[in-house]
Amino acid sequence: MLIFPLKKQWYEKIKSGEKTIEYREVKPYWTDRLYRELGFLAGRHKMTKPIFCKLRLGYTNTYMTATITDIEIVNGKDTDLQIDRRVYAIHLSDVSEVQ
Repeated sequence: MLIFPLKKQWYEKIKSGEKTIEYREVKPYWTDRLYRELGFLAGRHKMTKPIFCKLRLGYTNTYMTATITDIEIVNGKDTDLQIDRRVYAIHLSDVSEVQ
């Protein structure tokens, strides 16, 4: 299962529903994880079924579960990361906090 540690600002925005896409820079670390966990290579494969993940508040035990419905590669300038490099846009749905 993929686990995404998040800063409090982004965790709260996802929790409220304001943010529905999580961005991660395209680097070998995330490419390997996405392929290993999902059997997915963005741009080469379409997701055939939703995948579950955890969205964790930093490195605490507080987390939410969510469904990854799509992954695409976009330019990071127009994202939360605001970097001029390619990033994975990980689309989330069915977000729920675990008590």
